[in-house]
Amino acid sequence: MIQRIQTLWLFISSLLSATLLIDWYTGYVYKGDIPKGITTIVQYLRISDHLPSLLIASAMIILPLVAIFYFKNRSRQKSLTLLSILLVVGFIAVSIMHIENFKNSAPAPLHGSYQPGIVVAVGVLVLLVFAFNGIRKDDQLVKSMDRLR
Repeated sequence: MIQRIQTLWLFISSLLSATLLIDWYTGYVYKGDIPKGITTIVQYLRISDHLPSLLIASAMIILPLVAIFYFKNRSRQKSLTLLSILLVVGFIAVSIMHIENFKNSAPAPLHGSYQPGIVVAVGVLVLLVFAFNGIRKDDQLVKSMDRLR
């Protein structure tokens, strides 16, 4: 049902999750001084270099799309959305652990920053929470209409 706002939230969250698989995702940027005339080297941690992040990101794309088609079964749609929320939190945790492991590797990075990948994951989390609240409100509305007056 396209006219429900949570369908839009689920679809946009799936699209944003798909952007995590594009090569512009960088978790941490390493810039260090290199002798022999080369001043800096930039090395990116891509999501495709880390299998758990890749699997979680793939599930983050698929689950909201599957949840859209369970519009007649709101309890299943809520559970799939909640599972998607947990996957996003897991993705953020795995990404931070991966970044911290990279920071502790030799040679130690001189400068670095979290890049759009984590920000996109937080945006997906917010959209999924909006979708979950919309599904919950629909469920409450239908239950209130089913009561005898």
